[in-house]
Amino acid sequence: MIDATIIMNSSVEEVLAFKCCNLPDQNLEIHLHNTGGDSVVVNGFFQLENDTETMRVHNLFPSGDLEIPPYEIMALYCYMDNEEWKRFQTITFFDVEGNAYSFPTWSTGHSSP
Repeated sequence: MIDATIIMNSSVEEVLAFKCCNLPDQNLEIHLHNTGGDSVVVNGFFQLENDTETMRVHNLFPSGDLEIPPYEIMALYCYMDNEEWKRFQTITFFDVEGNAYSFPTWSTGHSSP
């Protein structure tokens, strides 16, 4: 099972831009927590959804498929336009086995079966 904490307009943007990685404009911060006993490999993208549209977002840092060990947390970052973000109600991550993990975009911490 995966839990998610989603932080739009995160304060980590300044740290990533200046101290760490020279990555400006990383205003969306996502923490994926593997609550199970096996590693989960999450695809390097997520999908935003509402009643009428779906948008896939590939500009995640770190990029590529990401292995989350049991009981560990993986932090992901990307740029997301505020107005675009407001259009969507659901954010979904997929693992390499085809499982989907969906959360409300207003989430401050939710679990997905």
